[in-house]
Amino acid sequence: MDFVRSIPLLSNLLLVERNGMTFLDALPILQNGILAGLLVALVSAFLGVYVILKRIVFVSAAISQISSLGVACAFLVAAMLGHHASEVKSQFLSGPGLTSVVFACLAALLLARQVSEKRITRESILGIGYVLPAGLTLVVLDLLSAEAHAIEDILFGNSVFVSVEQLRVQAVTAVAVLLIHLLLYKEFIFTSLDPETATACGMRTRLFNRILLLTIAFTIAVSIMSIGALPVFAFMVIPASAALTLTERLGPAFFLSVAFGVSAALVGFYLSFVFSLPTGPAMLATAGVFLIPGGARTLLHRWRLVGSPTG
Repeated sequence: MDFVRSIPLLSNLLLVERNGMTFLDALPILQNGILAGLLVALVSAFLGVYVILKRIVFVSAAISQISSLGVACAFLVAAMLGHHASEVKSQFLSGPGLTSVVFACLAALLLARQVSEKRITRESILGIGYVLPAGLTLVVLDLLSAEAHAIEDILFGNSVFVSVEQLRVQAVTAVAVLLIHLLLYKEFIFTSLDPETATACGMRTRLFNRILLLTIAFTIAVSIMSIGALPVFAFMVIPASAALTLTERLGPAFFLSVAFGVSAALVGFYLSFVFSLPTGPAMLATAGVFLIPGGARTLLHRWRLVGSPTG
């Protein structure tokens, strides 16, 4: 404590008080939630570069909603069997966590298939995959109105306290997904950016596309249980979008996206404590700040083109 007080900036940040408790005092309670948020932000922001480059934002949105429906269904079945929401929430691997993963992975495999029916486009399927699960989730919430708060904590990211078991699953998921992407980095990049050429070269483009979508789906499903569906989707889209407006090179784009995501998670969590805000929306709003430099750069570039003699 004396060491913290000796550094003015650190002291101002860590000793800020809320409801009679400083942030430093609350760290032992909040540390699992902070670590889970950082892991989710790191992996989601990394995968987000693929999501933006492949233009599958609505695929990830649909998977997120379908995964959320899996969580809601787990609570519904448990309630029908006479279990309380707090019991279900604590059973991560055998309860909502399992149904979330199953729903998300099945959705990824279905959405990875090529649509041959001309009357039903891929956009139509994505729209149905987003709206229908969202509506069904709301129906389940209404049916379980007495336990809706516990479910909303998971779906909308107001859950600060993460169990040790949940944190371990999140860490294992992060390591596994990043390892897969390390081993298949060239294949994922080639098949994502130039699928026609990759297919012509004999690469199994559809297989790699399915694997990529499965890693995204698995990450979304596990992460929803840690910080909620809304911030997970935000970490998939916002940091990568901010990074790609600042650079066109893939290496720096991955680095910037991860840096923005991790920073948003850390700062957002801190702000949620200081101002008593919901954790998920606070992280989402913080991530949005990183869009400003890229937006300013884009506007400046357009103004220069308009003002140039050839513009």
